[in-house]
Amino acid sequence: LGLDSLGNVVDINFSSSNSPHLLIAGTTGSGKSEALNTILNGFVNYYNPTQLRLLLVDPKGTELNQFENSPFIEGDIGWDGADALKLLQHAVKQMDLRYARFKEAKQRSLQDYNSSVDSGLRLPWWLLVLDEYADLTSNGEVKKKIEALLKRLAQKARAAGIHVVIATQKPSVDVINSNLRSNLPAQLALRVKSHTESRVIMDEIGAEALNGKGDAFLKCEGRMTRIQCAKTTP
Repeated sequence: LGLDSLGNVVDINFSSSNSPHLLIAGTTGSGKSEALNTILNGFVNYYNPTQLRLLLVDPKGTELNQFENSPFIEGDIGWDGADALKLLQHAVKQMDLRYARFKEAKQRSLQDYNSSVDSGLRLPWWLLVLDEYADLTSNGEVKKKIEALLKRLAQKARAAGIHVVIATQKPSVDVINSNLRSNLPAQLALRVKSHTESRVIMDEIGAEALNGKGDAFLKCEGRMTRIQCAKTTP
């Protein structure tokens, strides 16, 4: 993700039971979009398309368009709440299918399963990204359905190798309620407008006083770390 105040590299392990899903929030100029792109570019530089699949929803159509023709993309990049619902339903169905395969192979997780089968039968990790979450959930009925699917994934998807990242410029109680945040145990808080928004993201004040441009708090694995997020270079 970036560096801490001592210059040490700070990363996140999605395979950990303490950080399988991530919430990213920050206002305009905070570096939210850059942080999200850094995470995604880190993944595609480290893995290949048979090891990792990306399921992306980008309501603006501009934040994630660099991945539009990427071989890592599963399906098409979505752009509204209906597309988010389809990708979430697809991810839940995939999760259930994977657990059925794990049961048949007498394995407990994606890592265990992949290490027990030939390379041609191995399954990729899935990373589902919902950018501009407030826009995707502006419709009340769609929001209920999205939150129900997110809850299912949060409870079961980690061992199946399916992980969720939600990003928003509007971390209000109406958008990110306490139940949703509890299902996203890792939080990256960039600069926000008020201490109220800071509490919504990470249950603590402080994000309102950050400097912007990637200055952030990472709450993960039971601890808080102030970091400077890395910036993706071409």
